[in-house]
Amino acid sequence: MSTIEWTVIIGGLTAIAWVNWYFFLAQAVTKNQAQNNAEHHPASTR
Repeated sequence: MSTIEWTVIIGGLTAIAWVNWYFFLAQAVTKNQAQNNAEHHPASTR
């Protein structure tokens, strides 16, 4: 394989890894924010 082919393969794998990392990190941050909001704003007891 040529250098260009290896560069494209590595670039593609890097892009796939970045997209997965981005979405899983965003999901974890959203989950933590929702949990923190629930702790700081308890439901009113009416």
